[in-house]
Amino acid sequence: MDLEKLYTAVKTQIDRVDFSKLWADFKPLKFALYTDQTCFLDGAYIEKTEAFLANTSIFYNGEWIAIWYVQEDMDPVVLASKLIHEMFHGFQRMHGESRFPDDLDALYHYRYEEENLNLKAKENQLLCSLLTGFDQETFAIFLQIRKYRAEAFSYAYRYESCVEQIEGTANYVELCSLRQMSAELFKKRLLQIQEHVMDPSNLLPIRGICYDTGTLLLYVMKQNKMAYDEGFSAVTISENMLGSVEGKKYPSEYSTKDMVDSFYLQAVNIIRKAVEKHELVMETPCDILALNVYDAVFCDDHIISRYFVMFGSEENPRLEYGDFVVETRDYKKATKIYRI
Repeated sequence: MDLEKLYTAVKTQIDRVDFSKLWADFKPLKFALYTDQTCFLDGAYIEKTEAFLANTSIFYNGEWIAIWYVQEDMDPVVLASKLIHEMFHGFQRMHGESRFPDDLDALYHYRYEEENLNLKAKENQLLCSLLTGFDQETFAIFLQIRKYRAEAFSYAYRYESCVEQIEGTANYVELCSLRQMSAELFKKRLLQIQEHVMDPSNLLPIRGICYDTGTLLLYVMKQNKMAYDEGFSAVTISENMLGSVEGKKYPSEYSTKDMVDSFYLQAVNIIRKAVEKHELVMETPCDILALNVYDAVFCDDHIISRYFVMFGSEENPRLEYGDFVVETRDYKKATKIYRI
């Protein structure tokens, strides 16, 4: 992989984007592209360290930068939009953003309750309909369902709204940057987001769909000239917009029970096979430091994490790549880690 050539192509696209039209005070950051062996940052090859993990923003040499793990050929326009997404996370950190969700806590405490998921599925359909044909009555129903869920399922809604705040806004900025670079790719990506939100099966696990509901919510609000706070208060946009709305439970045509049962049955089977295989990478109790929280699953005192797991202590962390089942008898503690 020629990282220098790819870097130049991506930077050319990023330089075309007017960041002031994406979000108030947002400006481009330096970025790095890396593989398992090499790393190219800000126009030069550098030594790759363990700081380069996943696709994210990191604090490196005294500043926030965006990083991307290059595994396959990517359209430079698409990759540019993805890096702008990660730059936005650096921008959030630089401005003291406090609404980051505690994803590890959510693995222990978020409950996939049927009523909440049924209503969220209905809510998501309403959101998609607002994208193509906005009307105040539909928007009012959408807000009433959200308010009901915020009151009846307060932990779940707070977590979802925090993911929408952090990832939904970054996803929205990514989408808007794509619109500046390629009208065709923008339309394609917007349709993909819409299709993802409309499919109730994507409610499990919950984190991923919140990227897209947060994106569509901002897009609908922007389209219809509804104001939202681009600052960094403690209240999420999704919470703030509910204001004095009266929560109301509407009948839902969706039933998610079988979907949830299947989700957990699949998790149980993955855990059982990993335990039977018994390829242990750790069997001394220690802290869970990081997981791939995007689609991690908690089931029966075990966490399934794809791609990587970090454990040990802050002073002596250990990083392993692959797919894992983490046995966790106590909060945020690993007792055993099995390779799947």
